[in-house]
Amino acid sequence: MDYVLGWTLHLPSDAALFAVAILTSAILTFARLLSTDQNWLKRAAADHRRLKQLAREAKARGDREAVARYKSTMTLVKVRSMRFEAKPLLVAIVPVALVATWAFARLGYHPPTAGETVEVRAYLSTTAIGRPVHLVPEEGLEAEGGWVQTVVQDKPAAPDGLWDAMNARMCGLLGRGEPLEGVAVWRLKAEGRPKPYMLKVRYGGRTYEKELLVGSTQYAPAVAFFEGGPVRCVEVVMAPVKLFGVVGGLDVLYLPPWLLAYLLIAIPFVTILKRVFRIV
Repeated sequence: MDYVLGWTLHLPSDAALFAVAILTSAILTFARLLSTDQNWLKRAAADHRRLKQLAREAKARGDREAVARYKSTMTLVKVRSMRFEAKPLLVAIVPVALVATWAFARLGYHPPTAGETVEVRAYLSTTAIGRPVHLVPEEGLEAEGGWVQTVVQDKPAAPDGLWDAMNARMCGLLGRGEPLEGVAVWRLKAEGRPKPYMLKVRYGGRTYEKELLVGSTQYAPAVAFFEGGPVRCVEVVMAPVKLFGVVGGLDVLYLPPWLLAYLLIAIPFVTILKRVFRIV
């Protein structure tokens, strides 16, 4: 999908979100146009509007029998129209899934830039607090506070603006807060290069690897998880993509900022495109 949508990564993040979301809306809209009998659906919609008008007139006259008859006919029209609903979804499901999967890997964060300070965090159990953790030096990387860091008690992230503060408040009320663990933190500066850096965290006789991509339109996955060892995961902290720099996520619904923005754009545009192209 990078061959199809990679050009959007050269746009500002808001423009990229709009482009991909509107593309999704277009797929859903034109899949309906190509896979349904629009002539039949338009006639059915006209009949439904006419029946509603007749039902209102009959109700005004007090003709209950006519009202019941018109409502019964409207229900029949709706039921027959429903047979056209499944096919557009079947036609659109594969291309929409491809676009959404690509967006999950490309639109969530702002990629680190060359010379930017990037925070890398290794999460461990609280039993590791006070112990040293080693990040292996690599050419092109500079560690501001040294390559060996001590595990400390993690702290909740400070909310970035009113949206994030409200989101954190809702999570707290619903008991959705993440349990605090031990964490070792490095602040790195890196030279930009097309090949990813391989961060190697050493602790307890084991090495845990995490990719870091710098100076690209893409980014490596933010978190690498590990099983069966004291280091549970290693995270590269990146700025999340927020629509207009304001619209955050909804953690209570497990919606990151980019996905909420994507849905807020894509869903209304389905209706807009249908009206513009007169698709029923």
